[in-house]
Amino acid sequence: MVELHQSNRIPPNTWVVDLDTIAENARVLAKKAKDLGLRTYLMSKQHNRNPYINGVALACGLEKMVAVDAQGVMAIRRYSLPLGHAGHLNQIPRGLVPTVVEMLPEVITLYNVEHARWVNDAAEKYGRIQDVMVRIFSDKGLCFDGQEGGILESELPAFAGEIRRLKHIRLSGVTAFPCVTYNESAEKKPALTGNVKSLISAADYLREAGFPVSQINTPGNTDCEVMELLQKAGATHVEPGNALLGTTPNHAFLPDRPERTAFAYLTEISHLHKGRGFAYGGGVYHNNYSDRYYGLIGSTWEEARENRVYYNHKIVQDIDYHMQLVPENGQRCEPGDSVLFAYRTQMHMTRSYVAPISGISGKRPLKVHYLFDNSVNAFDENFNPISPELVKEDLDQLIGSYA
Repeated sequence: MVELHQSNRIPPNTWVVDLDTIAENARVLAKKAKDLGLRTYLMSKQHNRNPYINGVALACGLEKMVAVDAQGVMAIRRYSLPLGHAGHLNQIPRGLVPTVVEMLPEVITLYNVEHARWVNDAAEKYGRIQDVMVRIFSDKGLCFDGQEGGILESELPAFAGEIRRLKHIRLSGVTAFPCVTYNESAEKKPALTGNVKSLISAADYLREAGFPVSQINTPGNTDCEVMELLQKAGATHVEPGNALLGTTPNHAFLPDRPERTAFAYLTEISHLHKGRGFAYGGGVYHNNYSDRYYGLIGSTWEEARENRVYYNHKIVQDIDYHMQLVPENGQRCEPGDSVLFAYRTQMHMTRSYVAPISGISGKRPLKVHYLFDNSVNAFDENFNPISPELVKEDLDQLIGSYA
């Protein structure tokens, strides 16, 4: 990666993703799900919905895509990927509902009756029955601030009665978020949240009421170990995302995970000020699992691997124009040096580029497959836009070598 940056093939502020490792992780996850009898929807927000990462993961056994928001829907459509689940964690905006229904998703999640009616009207327009799930919200469960929403368990009978009147949707599943959390004990082991119990209870009620509930969807931090917990609890569907990248909390706290980390953040030292190195920012979105973070800095890999510099991640900025590095004990920073970071992130929340690379393992020729901006537009080496059709042609050729 340092060589690619120093030769101007990858710019600063770029997530560099190893597609060979993505393929290995996808195979591991797909096999585990199959062995447990679980279905998978691939969550792609963590890697900013990149079509190469999605395409390789699907070719290696993971199933259809989940769109966490409207931008995810558009990225899936632009690159002709199969849509499995839409509407969770963000509801589909009213004006986009017909577009999503036309894409033939397996299921759409609903938080309220209003969205149910919009989906029903769109399905009637296209002459079909659309399967839907209800998001269950429990006061006894766990919910992150700003992500509240759904049908309270006490409101489920009334909601089900309204759904029964709509003839072009079929209530066939339940979901909630998060279904897995990590305790604060020394072991840092994953554990099921109270939302899972609420889901099972809701599914039982709906089945007794005559609804054909076949999906109990349990998203959140889904790696191979977590799949076992969810399957034993009654889950039917899981949504691996960070696990594909090898960056669930399991990977931070527990050794010997079958999934391996598949990306690094690459940037460049811009300038020095009062002994500190200022690297180009744009990708400062990470979980603080450590008090001290470090970057590897140098103009060659040999130099960078021996030059581990403290990154002062505690400096909070509204806009991360720069990342501040503090040389200690003879460490160095020079303008133009490459900087490598490894931390858990969600790339769709940054304004960084994504560079998917195949061949790092040596099993195929090394290739940088275009550069993508944070709106999932592709560019050539001169930053000229590339059409989705050219991306799809290249991707079709590539996934043949992974399938």
